Amino acid sequence: MDFGSMIAKKLDKNKALITSCFWQTLAMTVLSIAFCMIRGFSGMNNQWTFSVGADIFCLAICSMMCLSCMQAHQDGDEYTRIFVTLLTTNGWEMFLDICCWTVQDIPSLRLVNITVNVMYYAGSALLTYFFWRYVNKVLEVGNRFAKIANNLLNLLLIPTVLLCVSNFFVPLYFSVDNAGVYTRREYFFISQLYLAVGLVAVGVSFIMSRVRLRTKLVTGSFVLIPLINQLLTRYTFGISTSYCASMVSIVLIYGVLFAEQENKIVSTSKELGLATRIQSDMLPNNFPAFPERKEFDVFASMNPAKEVGGDFYDFFLIDEENLGIVIADVSGKGIPAALFMMASKILLQNASMNGKTPEETLRTVNEQICSNNREEMFVTVWLGVLNLRTGLLTAANAGHEYPIICSPESGFRLYKDRHGFVIGGMAGVKYRQYEIQLVPGSKIFIYTDGVPEATNAANELFGTDRLLEALNSVKDGAPREILDAVNSAVSKFVGDSDQFDDLTMLCLQYKGKEDGTYMDNIPCGVAPEKITLPAKTQSIEAMTEFVDAILDENECPKKAKMQLNVAIDEIVCNIANYAYGKDGGEVTLRVNVTYDPHGVTLTFIDSGTPYDPLKKPDPDTSLSAEERQIGGLGIFLVKKTMDDMTYEFTGGQNILTLRKYF
Repeated sequence: MDFGSMIAKKLDKNKALITSCFWQTLAMTVLSIAFCMIRGFSGMNNQWTFSVGADIFCLAICSMMCLSCMQAHQDGDEYTRIFVTLLTTNGWEMFLDICCWTVQDIPSLRLVNITVNVMYYAGSALLTYFFWRYVNKVLEVGNRFAKIANNLLNLLLIPTVLLCVSNFFVPLYFSVDNAGVYTRREYFFISQLYLAVGLVAVGVSFIMSRVRLRTKLVTGSFVLIPLINQLLTRYTFGISTSYCASMVSIVLIYGVLFAEQENKIVSTSKELGLATRIQSDMLPNNFPAFPERKEFDVFASMNPAKEVGGDFYDFFLIDEENLGIVIADVSGKGIPAALFMMASKILLQNASMNGKTPEETLRTVNEQICSNNREEMFVTVWLGVLNLRTGLLTAANAGHEYPIICSPESGFRLYKDRHGFVIGGMAGVKYRQYEIQLVPGSKIFIYTDGVPEATNAANELFGTDRLLEALNSVKDGAPREILDAVNSAVSKFVGDSDQFDDLTMLCLQYKGKEDGTYMDNIPCGVAPEKITLPAKTQSIEAMTEFVDAILDENECPKKAKMQLNVAIDEIVCNIANYAYGKDGGEVTLRVNVTYDPHGVTLTFIDSGTPYDPLKKPDPDTSLSAEERQIGGLGIFLVKKTMDDMTYEFTGGQNILTLRKYF
């Protein structure tokens, strides 16, 4: 990064810039008066005294203007920060000018004289650079020429400053003799080259800019008034009031342009305030949301990074038994994102209310948005439909954050669901839904990326681990208490750093029917998935791949996964070889991932000859391989590696259930 851009980035990130500038200019005013009192005016001629007096007077005005900006704009927007930077840099030049005059003709302060003059020349280049930044902002210059000029001024700033510093060693621009007398050198004109380049860039920008003529004239006075001053004082040695003349222009800029800017800010603030209220009214924000419904409790919050944000949440009763739940994050920030958010929210709710499943809703809304999306915006969405009678949650994910599930016993855990592509990103995308069985006491926490990506002063992310820690610290609390705990943890972690992204969260607790009825004997977890294949050894590979895909989504440890693969191989092989006769048959494998306890249940179902593998005696492993009877070792191995194993024959079917916890 070039020197100029580094300075600009540092100033733009400084939250206390305006306050700092006020104290700087105030300190410079006080120090200037103190230096003059110490130096005394007896050794100065009238011209010097006039220059110093004018500088002190303008410095006082400079500090008052910084105070005014501080009170009116506090941290300020980019426009205000650039203006105050320009104002303060001009103040530094007047302060250094005072220092130059107060050490003039004092032999013992020759080195100080050289130092303040070097700083004075370097400050002139910086003032030109900041004026160029100010012109870019005010005149709204964004063409190719402005980009080239900006790169050129950034590039030239380093050698310009280095040439100023070289005067410590070689009297290029000026010299200070042993008597402490400052004298310009023959290469003084080189010090004005950066100023000349800057003025040419500004002049061309004035011509190309399409802002009002009055704005151009007021801004151009920063060049014009000092230029007139130079012409009037060119042959009057000892008077250097160029930067005082610049202050006249700055006062003019403040009085005219800032008044216009203030009116724009007031108007924009009113519009943003209205947009904020509209956006807030679009989201359900009255809690408890459905006081007459005892099957669930829900609470949600959204804290936008700007006045209006692109995140949104929603929950709505589709019918008496089904509750829709949505959380989403629109690309971008501000009013455009808010408008896109409102459109997306309406489309998602309408599709869900029409009875579409989550995957059908996402597919429908994606097609609608892609058909007319000139701005190429997109939105990530997690959409769920909860059956309030059974506790079965059907959900689909369009590129959003993973949901977090809490069972009554095991606490909050991240559920890595299947992600589809973002809504609005590409037409023709298909989405895949999944099911999670909730039991009374279960909770689901959904959020946008602003929560785990909240950043502190050390540039560290809050992260998923801290989020889970905050959730589990209040896992038995109500949804409102849970969100309060997460907000508190994020605020404590971030500290005084700026909020980078919207913080949006929703927590729902499933309580079941008031009479306590719900789907019996199903633990909290992912609803069962099953696969049915011919009872042949060739089916083992397909069944293993089917189970492995589910295990990988739920972060099953490698050891447990390997043991489950061995069990599948052994059980399916036994069914293929002994369950059916020549006509053959089928075997069904049902997989159920649970959270309470955390593990997986494999259920093998076949309609073959009744056979209970648990009644088969375990082989005597103390005997050698030659002494043991053939067979039985595979089932014995499965018994030893599984945490639970049960068998029943019912309805003409063999049902063998294996449980493995992890």
